[in-house]
Amino acid sequence: MTAIILYASLLLLAASVLVNRMGERRVRAARNELTTADKDIRAMEQRVQEARKTLETTRGKLGGLEETLTESKRQAELLERQLDAVQQAPMELFHVFDRLEARPGTIWEVAVRRAPDAFFTSGAMAASWRDGRAYLVVAANQKEALDRVAQRFPRVNGYEIGPVLTCRLFLPKDAAERKRA
Repeated sequence: MTAIILYASLLLLAASVLVNRMGERRVRAARNELTTADKDIRAMEQRVQEARKTLETTRGKLGGLEETLTESKRQAELLERQLDAVQQAPMELFHVFDRLEARPGTIWEVAVRRAPDAFFTSGAMAASWRDGRAYLVVAANQKEALDRVAQRFPRVNGYEIGPVLTCRLFLPKDAAERKRA
């Protein structure tokens, strides 16, 4: 009987060792799972922090872009109003004096119109010269420009030649306004 008790105690000891080892393995596996889960949580928290930073910088940029967008819309409306005003304004036509020969010099603007008492050969000619014309002439100085225009449009044929001015098309806008005033 003592032998049976001894064998039973040895079996219980072996069973307890096996159960203990299996329990330790399960605890180690659970500990490893917890550490990997903890690492994953830390990595996710870091990603969330980076995403928050990115979100904040994006919101800041979006605010700046919204301001830029409103400013651009305001400028677009202003430019559209200016375009409408320019389109409603009467058209300015410039006639080129010399189309074929290239000359060095300054581009001058010369106003030419028909005298009020001049005889028109046709109604189309009368309509085309109603307000006069602005001719662009390339010349070294004002006198040369005036002489060249006077040769083509003589006073005896009923033409009146206005002042010779530097062409306003190639001047800065404020300088062109000062020149006309």
